[in-house]
Amino acid sequence: MYVQAFLKAWNEACNVQQQRATLNVPARTFLLNPIEFSGPCVPTSIEFQVAGKIIASTNKSLFDNNHWILFSYVKGLTLTGSGTIDGQGAGSWQDRTGVAALKFYTCPNLVLQGLTHINPQKAHIILTKCDGANINSITITAPEDAPNTDGIDIASSNHVQVQNSKIGTGDDCIAISARCSFINITGVTCGPGHGISIGSLGDPGSGDFDTVSEVHVRSCNFTGTNTTGIRIKTWQGGQGEVKKITYEDIMFDNVRYPIVIDQFYCPHNVCKNNTGTSAVAISDVSYTGIIGTSSGDEVMSLNCGTESSCNNIVLDDVHLKTSDPTKTAFVRCVNFNGIASNVEPSLDQCLNS
Repeated sequence: MYVQAFLKAWNEACNVQQQRATLNVPARTFLLNPIEFSGPCVPTSIEFQVAGKIIASTNKSLFDNNHWILFSYVKGLTLTGSGTIDGQGAGSWQDRTGVAALKFYTCPNLVLQGLTHINPQKAHIILTKCDGANINSITITAPEDAPNTDGIDIASSNHVQVQNSKIGTGDDCIAISARCSFINITGVTCGPGHGISIGSLGDPGSGDFDTVSEVHVRSCNFTGTNTTGIRIKTWQGGQGEVKKITYEDIMFDNVRYPIVIDQFYCPHNVCKNNTGTSAVAISDVSYTGIIGTSSGDEVMSLNCGTESSCNNIVLDDVHLKTSDPTKTAFVRCVNFNGIASNVEPSLDQCLNS
């Protein structure tokens, strides 16, 4: 199944006594069982070039970890090429089992470029503790009804750029979770899927103080995302803060809920007694130059947990309407504090300050 051949090539590249190393996957198909490419390595940069197609086994009994392909503790890794990484995950979708296709753990100065990622069992790409990552010109694809097939999940990472990429999945195109900062997303086309999400944050069961800051989403298009477009999602009764978030030059086409702030997240009703208690603070969030259509009539959902948990939310030059001619677009809001200028539909009934 090529695991030993891949590991041999990796060990040679990882231990070569040079500053730079290259590993080439030629233009053919490789069936690859679960594998870990681990460091630290001698070279300060390793280029892993994929010209061919790497496919996962469909034998679910082989996947006893939480990944298919894992890179860990590798500094200066570049994964690039014109090839394809195919998780062959359809057999896991019905019962919602399976593993992430491609995981990076503690891989600073990571570059992902050019590859096509398709049909994982669960998430396509997960970054954890990867500071200084650059994801550019990749394609991510799974069917709209493939559950949990997030495009890119980012956790505990700083200074991450996602640029000029096309993501269409059965879940979030990009999801940003706790302990992330300076995340820049530019020129991404999202759809189908569940949009670009920050959260969920502040699970009260964890006791953690979750933080996300300096997330900037610019020049992105959302088409047919069947739940949300741009979303900030926090648990009821959670603790933490989300601050310095900007959305600029965004276009929506037939998106169910284009703009969402949801501080009432509570799956399976596990936090029903937390209403009115602590909340993750959301502040300094701006929406500028946003246009488009919703497949429904609720084009903005701005629901804050308490009267003081959302502050300095600014909307400027935001124009959203419904694509259903039988409906009238409206905004739903709870405990919302913000400023609106040149916004339609009007937020007059929402503004508390």
